[in-house]
Amino acid sequence: MRPWLICLTFLGAISACGTVETTPPILAEPVSQETAKDVPRASNLEGSVANTPFAELVRASVANAPTSSAGVASIVAARSRIKAEKGAFLPQINAETSITSGGDAVPILRLSQIIYDGGKGAGRVALRRSEARETWLSEISSLSALSFEAVETIVDLDRNRALEAQAQRNLGRTRSLVADLQSRFDAGAGSVADLLAGQGRQSNAESELAQAQTDVALATATWVEVFGAPPSGIPKIPPAPHLGRRSLEELVARSPRLRGQIAASAIRENEVTLAKRATRPTLSAILETDFNQGTLPSDANARLGIDVPIYRGGIARANIDTAEAGLEQSRAGEEALRRELLRSLAQALEETNSIQGRLASARRAVRTNEKALEAARGQVDIGRGTLVQTLDALRELNTAQTRIIQLQAQARRAEYAVLAVTGDILDALGIAQPVDPTL
Repeated sequence: MRPWLICLTFLGAISACGTVETTPPILAEPVSQETAKDVPRASNLEGSVANTPFAELVRASVANAPTSSAGVASIVAARSRIKAEKGAFLPQINAETSITSGGDAVPILRLSQIIYDGGKGAGRVALRRSEARETWLSEISSLSALSFEAVETIVDLDRNRALEAQAQRNLGRTRSLVADLQSRFDAGAGSVADLLAGQGRQSNAESELAQAQTDVALATATWVEVFGAPPSGIPKIPPAPHLGRRSLEELVARSPRLRGQIAASAIRENEVTLAKRATRPTLSAILETDFNQGTLPSDANARLGIDVPIYRGGIARANIDTAEAGLEQSRAGEEALRRELLRSLAQALEETNSIQGRLASARRAVRTNEKALEAARGQVDIGRGTLVQTLDALRELNTAQTRIIQLQAQARRAEYAVLAVTGDILDALGIAQPVDPTL
């Protein structure tokens, strides 16, 4: 064959590389699909808070988080690894040089194409696809965690500021009553015991305010870490949307954490399949030339290459055993995670239900204690009560008002915790989600 004809043949092969189908020509057997046990994601919410300033603030936090950029990069890398594995089914062109015994350099150009590999190439593609899906689901889980972290940060600072304001109001009322006690004592109408009791209550109120201010400072520091800047204001925290009526098992099955663990099990399953195919032969078509400068029998030499693993010192069996053990471990982790999520979801749902009853009781307690405080003041005015009794009523009222603030924060946190477990928090807040790289 003439050198120009050889070059033409190789140029035709190169141009074909752009159009060759990237699926394997032969599949030894079906490859396990990681999506077989997965649950399709569809909206499961009754309502949305995506158009609120609260959701906008959470979205900004998630978008600006360094881990979000890293997650997107990992998904892009996973998609690239799939393309790289598919490239093994395209013609491969290599150039090399050999040295003859006389010291002459002989150029060699080689074109090879895998015809049959026992499904090893298809297994590697399936493995990369399952790895890419696991990476994607891990990023979805990370976005859910980031969203809930931002929600918690807003709830915590809002609660702590409300507690600080409550502590300031309580201290102001306490100081006023203690000032009356001091005036009565100075006028000879009060006892030392009452005055000391009042001063003790004032010291307690001052201590509560100092603790509340410390909690606000700590919550503000967390805010700066999560949002990247000090708070300019706290948006109103809307109630979380309700989930559709589903069983606990169905809700947990939607969890990106569980779906990610299922994808991890699919990775292990594909590793088992690939390990079992490692001992199968590989058949390749090879066309090579040394441009009539070497020892090849003709200008262009065409041949079939067969690679048959015969003995590898037990490596193949060990790889299969290792892969199967990894699969069993992953499936056990999958079941453990499912049980953990069922427990967490059941507890969160129970908390959201019970908090409403506790809030109603706390509001009744506030109303009762407000009446008790007014009654105690009235008794003092007519000379039938003491200011210490009024301080006692004020303390009970402060306790009830503080409990309401804490319960309201717990209610909001529990509502969004449920959505974080199921992954629906992303839809509720309008968080942008990456595209599945396997699609």
